[in-house]
Amino acid sequence: MPPPRSPERLILSALCLAGLVGLAWLALQAIGWFGVGLLGLFVLFVAVRFELEGNLPIGPQMTPDLYASQFRKHGPEHASERAEQRTLLSRQLSAARLAAGFGVLLTVIGFGFFVLLEIGR
Repeated sequence: MPPPRSPERLILSALCLAGLVGLAWLALQAIGWFGVGLLGLFVLFVAVRFELEGNLPIGPQMTPDLYASQFRKHGPEHASERAEQRTLLSRQLSAARLAAGFGVLLTVIGFGFFVLLEIGR
């Protein structure tokens, strides 16, 4: 079940999009379309990394104590606490997917125009 929509989410999404467009404009002025593509790759990297890791601590692969502490923390939770955690995680993943979409869009536009303009020379 998707998380409920709220006016705060729409306002924050619009503010983040405006900030991202501002950064894209600065990258366009500083480096050109290649900079817009790089900004898109960076946003995509951060969004996918957050989506993969969730909101959990990570470490090197050989840290069984870290994983064991996560299972001890979430193991004895009540059903309502687990449902609350799932709702919170679904909201965070929804935001990460939105950011990943914006990252893909910036990457395609930035590198697309960069290649088109370089071929046209």
